[in-house]
Amino acid sequence: MSKLNNEETNEAVLAFEDYMRSKGAKRDNVKSDDVGVTIPEDIQYQPEKEVNTVQDLSQLVQKTSVKTASGKYPILKRADTKFNTVEELEKNPELAKPKFETIAWEVSTYRGAIPISQEALDDSVANLTAIVQENIQEQKINTLNVEISNVLKTFNPATVEDVDDLKEIANVKLDPGYDRQIICTQSFYQKLDTLKDGNNRYLLEDSITNTSGNVVLGMNVTVVRDDLLGENGDALAFIGDVKRAVLFADRSDVSVQWIENEIYGKYLMGAFRFDVEKADGNAGYFVSFGEADGGKDTP
Repeated sequence: MSKLNNEETNEAVLAFEDYMRSKGAKRDNVKSDDVGVTIPEDIQYQPEKEVNTVQDLSQLVQKTSVKTASGKYPILKRADTKFNTVEELEKNPELAKPKFETIAWEVSTYRGAIPISQEALDDSVANLTAIVQENIQEQKINTLNVEISNVLKTFNPATVEDVDDLKEIANVKLDPGYDRQIICTQSFYQKLDTLKDGNNRYLLEDSITNTSGNVVLGMNVTVVRDDLLGENGDALAFIGDVKRAVLFADRSDVSVQWIENEIYGKYLMGAFRFDVEKADGNAGYFVSFGEADGGKDTP
């Protein structure tokens, strides 16, 4: 009887596959109800991924590997002095000493585990271990993004309403020695995407070097969800040199798995230790697109 049931099940599966390939033309041995063809229970599917809209902001900052739980990181400030002219054979005048700003950091530990039952591992046609590990990695990226965005929101505020305001930040407010890029919300990006120059041409252009694919006024554009820098509907952005703006103290990154007899399954654990601090406070601006409560700030 058991063998007979297996043969009937396999026949139903094969018949269903023929039905799908023929787009409904072949209906031999296919079970159906009043609505349509019944899918056999033995048909198994690989889980489909949702569209990945997560940008990893940690790829944009400068990571500094650290060996201790806390410490201080020196930031060399821009030199504002110069050499003097000296007559032949005269003693060299003393140069101004370099100026440093010390940034204190202290790493925190972030960790968690996801249990998977052995039954799920045995019964799934998909590689559940790989799927859960990927999910842990996505949760890690979410954590990094929140911590980095919290630092970006602490930079000097500015407001833009048009192309001229964007140019003022890029050309005047930021020191020429800084790199320039835009990390913006979807709502800010929508406003960028509709900006035009005096000839009625869109300013946003495709970039062949930037992974996010766009550049405006020579600045690469990276788009994140609205709620990462504010709330839904907020047109916000960081404009400036993110590598000099953020100190990312990277202590360790661990991903392990182990068998737990008590639950008859497997634990997948992720753990990482890091700290994110504001480094060079002059390296960027936190910009809102639209009306400002206090008006536009000055350089």
